[in-house]
Amino acid sequence: MFTKVISFLATLLLCLSQLLVSRGATTAPRDTTWFFVEVETKVTRKGVETSSENPEERRWYISTVAVLPEDVPSYSLVKKKIIPYFNRNVMDPLEARGFALDYYDQDVKLSGENSQVDYATKEEAEEVRNKEIEYRKGQGGNIYSFELDFSSSKGEETSKPKLIYRDKEQPNYGGPK
Repeated sequence: MFTKVISFLATLLLCLSQLLVSRGATTAPRDTTWFFVEVETKVTRKGVETSSENPEERRWYISTVAVLPEDVPSYSLVKKKIIPYFNRNVMDPLEARGFALDYYDQDVKLSGENSQVDYATKEEAEEVRNKEIEYRKGQGGNIYSFELDFSSSKGEETSKPKLIYRDKEQPNYGGPK
């Protein structure tokens, strides 16, 4: 009888240890990867026809570097998370002040013009982002930074858009308050 109890307990411990090991493997966090977002836009005054007196403003919004979300694959990240976030936290507050901000889905790029979407370190992503900003300075447009914070959606209070480069040849409509 004693042998059966010991055998049972040994088998139970073996099963439990296998369960704990396999459970730990499935819940282990993936390696953190970093990215940023670039959105090319046109800004005009709402209800005012675009003309030489009221030209459209070419503007880039380049986000701060953030951790790539795990809940959405990168191939659907733009449509499922970035565009709704950008519309709610950048575009809607600007339009509430009487300006129109226009862009197309293809104007939203993960990590700029690079074919690489994410980076192993924050520093590497920051370096690529800074190069992208420098490149855009020669493209004829104003450049704004904005913050990505998917845990909050309080408009400009969340995204904090900020002019980081002013092209003197471009108008500058409706910057953040």
